[in-house]
Amino acid sequence: MSAPPPPPARRAPRRVLVCGATGRLGAAIARALAARGDDVFVTARDGARLGALLDELARLGPEGRHGSFAVDLRDPAAPERLRGALAEGGRRVEDVVLACGPFPHTPLDGLRREDVEATLAVHAVAPLLVVAGLADDLRASQGAVVALGDAGVTRPYPHHVAYLAAKGALEAGLRALAVELAPHVRLNTLALGIVSDPEADADPRRTHRLKARSPLGRFGTPEEVVHATLALLDATWATGEVWGVGR
Repeated sequence: MSAPPPPPARRAPRRVLVCGATGRLGAAIARALAARGDDVFVTARDGARLGALLDELARLGPEGRHGSFAVDLRDPAAPERLRGALAEGGRRVEDVVLACGPFPHTPLDGLRREDVEATLAVHAVAPLLVVAGLADDLRASQGAVVALGDAGVTRPYPHHVAYLAAKGALEAGLRALAVELAPHVRLNTLALGIVSDPEADADPRRTHRLKARSPLGRFGTPEEVVHATLALLDATWATGEVWGVGR
């Protein structure tokens, strides 16, 4: 009788940067990373909310070295400021999660240049520059980048042209960087369907209409997004991919 296979090797803790960490999904991902023993660096615009999240992370899982950086990705200098703050503290990032918001309503009739430019800056320009600025660290650590994208890039819905254009730009940019940074860094995107939102889901007509778009007939949950994000961070034979989840 053959011997049973050896158990899988224990995963060593990683140092992970989460951009957009005060949103529902970014915060859930940061908590899960801390709970599994990773050192988590979180960034977003609101310093007070970041401080509260940092206190939460300190209470989760094994003792880690977490940190927070309040930056506004609409500021052209934000990617460089973030890179400098990490370097100043001697923090070498090994993985990055891009969970940037917001989700602006931009109907065509009222579409303005500033709406498109601001949305592109937050969802595509700044995230790509953050990754480029951390490329040396990511190469040295055989790192991974996972971005939260949107299934609407290939299945568009109305009144969100700026957001969908920006998510499409991020998806294409990460695929390009996956070629440039291979084989040392893996870059992938999760094309998410609709995730439950307690505020928006209060309208039963909207809820019924949107649930009908999903083959599973329901919204996703933050916990399911966390599961997919961690799986893709750990998927060592995947790069330049767009994983559809809940679409």
